[in-house]
Amino acid sequence: MNTEETIRITIVGAGFAGITAAQRLAELHPDVAIRIINPRPFFQYYPAMYRVVTGSSPLTATIPLMEIFSRHPSVEIINDTITNIDPAQKSVTGSEGVTYTSDYLLLAVGSQNTYFNIEGVAELSFNFKSIHEAMRLRARVKQMFAECSHMEHEEKLLALHFVIVGGGPSGVELAGEMATYTRRLARKYGVPGSYITIDLVEAAPRILPALDPKVSEKATHHLRSIGVNVYANRMVVKSESWTVIMKDMKVGARTLIWTAGVKAHELYSSIEEFSYDGKGRVVVDEYMQAKDFNNIYIAGDNASTQYSGLAQTAIYDGEYIADTISDSIQQKSAKQYKPKPVSFDIPVGPGWGILIHRGWDIYGWVAWIVRHVIDLKFFISILPLGQALRYFFNKEEISDTGYGSRKEN
Repeated sequence: MNTEETIRITIVGAGFAGITAAQRLAELHPDVAIRIINPRPFFQYYPAMYRVVTGSSPLTATIPLMEIFSRHPSVEIINDTITNIDPAQKSVTGSEGVTYTSDYLLLAVGSQNTYFNIEGVAELSFNFKSIHEAMRLRARVKQMFAECSHMEHEEKLLALHFVIVGGGPSGVELAGEMATYTRRLARKYGVPGSYITIDLVEAAPRILPALDPKVSEKATHHLRSIGVNVYANRMVVKSESWTVIMKDMKVGARTLIWTAGVKAHELYSSIEEFSYDGKGRVVVDEYMQAKDFNNIYIAGDNASTQYSGLAQTAIYDGEYIADTISDSIQQKSAKQYKPKPVSFDIPVGPGWGILIHRGWDIYGWVAWIVRHVIDLKFFISILPLGQALRYFFNKEEISDTGYGSRKEN
C-alpha cells in the first residue's frame, strides 16, 4: 500500500452513498487524494423529485457538487460517464477513453428503471428518476391543462387523465401530491375539476406491498378520500398512444407515469468477474467488497444486501465503507457490515403521511412534518447551515424547460 500522501480513492457515482463516503473520508484523511466521478456536476435529491413534478423549484432537488465539497479541497470532482470497469486493476474508464486508477475503488452508481419488456411503456411513459425527467413530466402535466381550452369534451377527459403505474412509495407520494396539484392547475387554467382523473395502478394485491397490510389499507383510504382511484391486482400489458391496456381493462389517458420497478445499473452487466444475485445486484463480502476482490466496494442500490434500494441504506453504506477504508489505511481491523433496519416516512398528499419507525405506526400531519424534518436534516449534513436552508426552502420560479443557471451535461 502507498503512504497516505499518495493513496488514491476513486468513487463512481455522486448519489447518497458516494457523497457520504467522500465527505467522511475527506474529514478522516484530508491528505488522501479522493476523486468522485459523476455524469452531472450536481447531486440529485431523489426523495424530493415528486415535489418538483408538482410545482416545487428544481433547485430544491439539485445541489452542485462544488458546493457540497467546498470545505474539502482534497476531493476532486470529475464530470464523466464511466463505461468500463477493470476489477483486476481497480480502474474505471470514462466515455472519452480516460482511465482512472486507484488504490481503493467504490462503486456507488444508482439503479435504473425497468419496464419488464411491456410493449410501448419505455417509449410512451414518463418518470421522475432524475431532475431532467421530473421537469419533463411537470411540463407535460401543465401542457395538458394549458391546451384544454382548445379541446372538445372527450379530448379533455383523455388529456386530464393521469395513470401512475406502481404502488410503491414513489407512486403513492406522487399520486397524493398530484391530487392537490392538478386541482390547483385546474383553477389556474379555468378548467372544471371534474375532468381530472388520477389512477394509481399496482400489480400486487395492494399498494405499498412491502409494508404491513394495515399500512396499505390506511394509505388506500386516504388516497381515495382526496380523489385518487386506487387499482390493485392490475398489471399493465401494453401502452399505446392515449391508451393504457391492462389484462382486464383499457384506460384512455394521454399521460402514463411509470414508477413500477428498478433494476441494477447497466454498468455492471459487462463485468463478468463479479458475482451477482437473482436481481442482478453484486454479491459482496462481510466488508461490502465485491466478492473475491479486495478494496473494491459496492454501495447502495446495486449491493446484494438486505435493505438495498433505499436512500437511508445508501447513506449507511457510504458511512460504513468510508470507515472501513479508513481502517485499512491505518492498518486496523475493520468491523463486519451489519444491515441497519430501515424506517419509512411516506407523504401522501399535503399535510398527511405515514411514519413507520421501530414498531411504531404514525399517520397524519405529524408523519408529514417528520418527513420534511428528515429531508432538511440531510441537507444540513452535507452543506453549511445557511446553504442548506437556502436550497431546502428555495422558492425561485424556474421555467418548466430550464434549470436556472445550471445545465445538465
